Amino acid sequence: MPLDGQAQPHAKDTQLTRGQRRYRRKVASPKQWQAIIAGKGTTCRLAGEWAQGGAVEYHHLVSRQDGGDDVPDNIVPLCGNCHRMITTREAEHTRSLLANLTDDEYAYAVTKGGEDFFERAYGLRYTR
Repeated sequence: MPLDGQAQPHAKDTQLTRGQRRYRRKVASPKQWQAIIAGKGTTCRLAGEWAQGGAVEYHHLVSRQDGGDDVPDNIVPLCGNCHRMITTREAEHTRSLLANLTDDEYAYAVTKGGEDFFERAYGLRYTR
């Protein structure tokens, strides 16, 4: 198709609407992780004590593969045993974790995943 006159670039508003933008997950830098860990502490949220063996594991409420960010409202400190129980969706531990969420943690998960997030992700119906 021949051009009549000079070529014109696409207008800015049409350039920005050329397809769906992909969501990019917020990934914490090492310094941000230090701040998250300092804010969350080293006490297991479920066992209520120092992590056995000295190592705390930080669980993402909304998993990374589901678009969960590395932000304090998405991170919960757990000992290794409790983390395994949550990861395998053991009902009693999972129910206890959901009951111990702060308001900000609960709001983050519901905002990211919707009202039925906990049922889809953890296999339990949970609302506040």
